[in-house]
Amino acid sequence: MRFQKPRAAAAVLALAGLSYCGSAAAETFGDLAGFVDLYHQPWTELETTVTVDDESISGKTDGNGYGIKGLLKISEHIALDGEYQTSEFDGSADRDNYRVGGGYYWRYFGVSADYINESIDDDRVDTNDTTADGYGLFLRTSWLGIKGVAFTGAVGYLRLDRGGNEYDGFEYNVGLDVRLNDYLGLFADYRSSDLGYQNIDLKISEARAGLRLVF
Repeated sequence: MRFQKPRAAAAVLALAGLSYCGSAAAETFGDLAGFVDLYHQPWTELETTVTVDDESISGKTDGNGYGIKGLLKISEHIALDGEYQTSEFDGSADRDNYRVGGGYYWRYFGVSADYINESIDDDRVDTNDTTADGYGLFLRTSWLGIKGVAFTGAVGYLRLDRGGNEYDGFEYNVGLDVRLNDYLGLFADYRSSDLGYQNIDLKISEARAGLRLVF
């Protein structure tokens, strides 16, 4: 399975609601105002499994990358979000993906919808240029652990179209946010996306950590 790398991937806003914003004691959706995350992806894994006649053949490749994400609250309950990241895998494959959308948030929970564009390009495979894009629907949460520290999470459903073939599946994310002061913080999270189409399964796992700029 191959997704073609998009020609223009803008570094946009960010993954909605996987954080807290505001003062050093503000860690829930009801307190957030806006943030931008600059992060490193020290590990990511792409696993593809093909099943034929009840027999499965799978392959894995590891990589790393970097990205930017953020969130902007435009009213008491409504926020815009976005994300862009790029990864290089062992060998000749690379991945670019971006998301942009918005959501509705209460104090501890939120719901959001994102447009998603996924691109996995492998120079060893000679196929026509294609793009996988679609949408994701998410339920998100952020809970204060101790002062200045929040635990975050999300579960979602993804549906992407690649050349007329519909890949769908679920995604989850767990993370930790640490506020250093009113303007700076650190975050780390783990995200796993599991998509399938007929006898093909694609799983993307990734760990991310970086600096949060709060405004």
